[in-house]
Amino acid sequence: MTRGRFASGRAQPARAPAKRPLEATDGRRLQILRAATDVICERGFDDTRIAEIAERAGVSGGTIIYHFQTLDHLLVEALKHAEAAFYSAAEQIVASEKTPKRRLRRLVEWVLSPADHDNRQLAALWIDTWSQATRHAEVAATRAAQDERWRSLIASAAAGPGIAARDLERFAVGFGALLDGLMIQVALDDSSVTPETACKVAISWAEAILKW
Repeated sequence: MTRGRFASGRAQPARAPAKRPLEATDGRRLQILRAATDVICERGFDDTRIAEIAERAGVSGGTIIYHFQTLDHLLVEALKHAEAAFYSAAEQIVASEKTPKRRLRRLVEWVLSPADHDNRQLAALWIDTWSQATRHAEVAATRAAQDERWRSLIASAAAGPGIAARDLERFAVGFGALLDGLMIQVALDDSSVTPETACKVAISWAEAILKW
């Protein structure tokens, strides 16, 4: 089976069978997306194969093609699926606190938590996404959208009296880039950048910029 690794000209899938009921279709898609996320995190984009995802999900390769057409599209959809869960939880955390300082601290501590398996998985997916985005348009578009949402979340967490919208936008760009870098180090188990150290660095930077 041809992998079609982010090729610009992709083979057209075979005619799909009749649609199953929506509930069954959604459940099967979710099953495949979870399996794809696990395999990609373990092996990386370039070494992921449809056969491995199919085995992990307990489905056939044809079922994956039916739902996602190409491996390229499945990989992007797996990233979006992981992000949806991340942002749903992150937005709840931000909304639960009353002050910018508390919101950012909670967000940072949660994002960098070594015990949060889902966030560590997402960090691994992000690393792969960044490496592929310079060469593949679909991945680049997904990367741009995820970064925009990330900065928007940070801006909403930091918003408060006396902070101009333009300053808030600049802060979100810088703080987002800082957290991205720290997340990479934590995900790679860098001995000099523990989750605790990373949290202190991030909060100290925010305090200095926002003058808390």
